[in-house]
Amino acid sequence: MKSNYAFLNDRFPELAILGSLAEDYLHTDSNTCLIKLGLFGETMVNLMLDFDNVTPPELENTHANRLKVLKREGLISPEIDDIFYTLRKA
Repeated sequence: MKSNYAFLNDRFPELAILGSLAEDYLHTDSNTCLIKLGLFGETMVNLMLDFDNVTPPELENTHANRLKVLKREGLISPEIDDIFYTLRKA
């Protein structure tokens, strides 16, 4: 069965792999699935910083602080921030 993340293969193979792995573990190992989705979110945030030429925080360069930078720059909406937050906490 084709992965729902296959469309990412050409430009973002890292995301395609992580998404596909999350799908693979969905019904057999939910903890691993959430870990893969968390890595997917972190990778996406890092790619957004790179593509938008936004400097990550110099001190405490955590995923949460990188999200704050994207939000402060107006690059993600509060709704998207909420999704990343929920994923990060899961």
